[in-house]
Amino acid sequence: MTAVAEVAAGWPRSVAPARPASMPLFPTLWPSMMRGAASAAGLPFPLTDPGRREFSFARYGIYAIARALGLEGREVLFPAFFHCVELDALLAAGAKIALYPIGADLQLDPQAIADRIGPRTAALYVIHYAGFPAPIRALRTLCRDRGLALIEDCAHALLSSVEGQPLGSFGDGAVFSLPKSLPTPDGGIALLRGGWSEGARRQRQPRRAWLAAHTASLLLANLQMRHLPAAAEVRAVALRMGKAAYAATGAAYVPMGTPDFDLAQADTTMSALSRRILMRQDFATIVARRRRNYRYLLERLDDVAPPIVGALPEEGCPLFYPFRVARRDAVLARLQAQSVPLGEFWPERHPMTPDGEFPGVNELRATALWLPCHQDMTQEALEWLVLQVRQAVLGER
Repeated sequence: MTAVAEVAAGWPRSVAPARPASMPLFPTLWPSMMRGAASAAGLPFPLTDPGRREFSFARYGIYAIARALGLEGREVLFPAFFHCVELDALLAAGAKIALYPIGADLQLDPQAIADRIGPRTAALYVIHYAGFPAPIRALRTLCRDRGLALIEDCAHALLSSVEGQPLGSFGDGAVFSLPKSLPTPDGGIALLRGGWSEGARRQRQPRRAWLAAHTASLLLANLQMRHLPAAAEVRAVALRMGKAAYAATGAAYVPMGTPDFDLAQADTTMSALSRRILMRQDFATIVARRRRNYRYLLERLDDVAPPIVGALPEEGCPLFYPFRVARRDAVLARLQAQSVPLGEFWPERHPMTPDGEFPGVNELRATALWLPCHQDMTQEALEWLVLQVRQAVLGER
């Protein structure tokens, strides 16, 4: 590390933070969270909504919402920047997709959406990226004026609000993905403002081997993070055993975060274990820690890796710290070489996305990365993370 880079990083060589034993990309499962059920009194929206439907994955909630809103054969305006599986869920429900632009700053323009509404348009699908709210009040007004259903994708936005109203409560439908924010092995929540006309349809439980593999991974990631000897080796063995047990049932193992939509799994509910874990969470502390960690990263990386979305809104609960770098592949390679936990922010282009029609989206796919700011991140881990990112962006090895 050069003297210039040392000064830029903010630490002299003699006091540079030490590498943590492990730094998880997502929250880990503490063993105490699996003990006897606690009170559900502290559960936040949408976990208390009496009309919610629970799924093993949020994607199946998207499918259920589209079916309930009668979107088969009808047009849904959909953001041009997306992961993949959320679009595949709508396509599986028979919806027709028309894309609208998203800027390189992850912002959308309600007027640009209004200009794309046509006679076949039936619904607007909105993603609250990284837990930061879209202009949801303006979009709700637009949908009411034009007779459209509004679907909120809150996969990133659990625990975020706008002026005291939780994200996910503005639309006609909303979907949440719990494992992105909480240490649950599975869990998707779907809401429908008008209620579910099909009633309480019977749902299947997740496969036990799959659930056990995911739970073991979350537990062992926690032990590894806390420096327990051989935790990394045990976790690797447990994952292999879990995958083998699942394969023995005749089905392929489905890792968390997979981009695949499997219609055969659309009626699978959230596990009882995840419900128990939810009741052991301190949600106020989770929000406070995520906000604190995001602000720490912002303060120390703003000059070399400024966030795409800027400062935190007053009631935002950030899922992660998204940033753009001009030499993304080089920066990514340097960070991966140091085992730095970071995510690629949807670099793959879906076949339905025209190449060149959405320059802001193309820029995001070519430049965007994200860093964890979840509730398990310690001060020491954040300091080390900042140092590694600064070195990588400045071209130091």
